[in-house]
Amino acid sequence: MNTLFLVYLIAEALFGLGFLFLPAALMGPMGVTLDETSITFARMFGSLIISIPFLLYFARKSANPEFKKAVVYCVLVYLFVSTIILLLAQLRGLMNSLGWSVVLLHFAFFLWFGYHALAIRKASE
Repeated sequence: MNTLFLVYLIAEALFGLGFLFLPAALMGPMGVTLDETSITFARMFGSLIISIPFLLYFARKSANPEFKKAVVYCVLVYLFVSTIILLLAQLRGLMNSLGWSVVLLHFAFFLWFGYHALAIRKASE
């Protein structure tokens, strides 16, 4: 689980910093054009995403299995919802073909966190 936390920590740190400081440059290659309003909201989103690596860092260092379990479930919910949102955006043509990489990345992390959520559930039975 600590490997999952570390890999996802790095991914979210990169995306969080991108949305926070360079949202137009981050979204541009996917065919997304941002105006001033959407840049502000992208930066707000980045400020939220940048908190996830901190949560994952503390979860990795924690010896408390309940805390780790809670982090897995919280991130799993985020990934479930965000994967659906990204998939719908992609299907509506809001991103070019590079957008599929973000959809697949979210889905891959969703599956990885889902695997750990199931393992936690089985271990508690």
